[in-house]
Amino acid sequence: GPWYVPLLQEAFPLWRELEAVSGAQLLTMTDALMIGDSSSEAVTGANASAQAHGLDIEVLDAVELRKRYPGHVVGDEDMAVLDKQAGILRPEAAVVAMLSQVPRVVRDTRITSIAEVMDDFDAVVVAAGPWTPELIDWIPLKVERQVHAWLAIEREAGWLTPDRFPVFIRHSKAFGHVYGFPTLDGVAVKVGRHHEGEFTDPDHVRREVDATDLDPLRRMAATYMRGVSGRVTRTLTCMYTNTPDGHFVIDFSPDDKRVVVISACSGHGFKFAPVIGDIAADLVCDGGTKRDISRFAAARFAPSYVPDHNHDRN
Repeated sequence: GPWYVPLLQEAFPLWRELEAVSGAQLLTMTDALMIGDSSSEAVTGANASAQAHGLDIEVLDAVELRKRYPGHVVGDEDMAVLDKQAGILRPEAAVVAMLSQVPRVVRDTRITSIAEVMDDFDAVVVAAGPWTPELIDWIPLKVERQVHAWLAIEREAGWLTPDRFPVFIRHSKAFGHVYGFPTLDGVAVKVGRHHEGEFTDPDHVRREVDATDLDPLRRMAATYMRGVSGRVTRTLTCMYTNTPDGHFVIDFSPDDKRVVVISACSGHGFKFAPVIGDIAADLVCDGGTKRDISRFAAARFAPSYVPDHNHDRN
């Protein structure tokens, strides 16, 4: 959505900076397609963001979409917004690269609460993902299980490579919000559904993947993607930490201004990690930040707050 564009524009050079200092390749630029009919959230949200911030996009009708991107099955009512400043992050490598720049990391230590004992901490930044509800009780959070799958591609499906098959988000009545990535290894493509998962908690999340998880992804690929089989080569289970309106929380604790919460990103936060970390440093060191983070204030969850169920999920 438009609110996130300035943060994303700051995040890109920070990812490149992390690549430079760590020596790791983290970000592969591929462009991105937001596909749907003219009223879909994927299309309207991308258009609104582009108009608000002057982004470099193209709007493609069904004919042009079929011509340029044969990996997609396109209906006559479909259209797409092509974002030319998008790509794929390697999250595991990114986390390793970030940790390599930290002077001291204390591992394998379970934190169960935040409490003042002899006034022995200066600041705490809570970035605990799905464990945030265990530490913070003033945000109404729900943890949602998500399953991603890698589906094998046909040998002749050369149109599924990064230069011919951008990252995509697609919205339809049949499958809701779905997304996919080009093949990075020539073997499989990664696909998933945005939300539509079961609610859980991180200590009891169901890690096993079964047909109820995979069948919708297979059907989606068969409906919308060419050259993708139903054979699963890999699966991954993760968790979203959702706020009622789907927007972030970046704020001080109402009980203690030494505690900063930067979590609950509702499944769309990782790409912002470097700039959110920088904002957290501002809040801890300076007591505020130059960025406009008012949309992410925890005060919106006061009793009088009415959730925005029509939020843009892009």
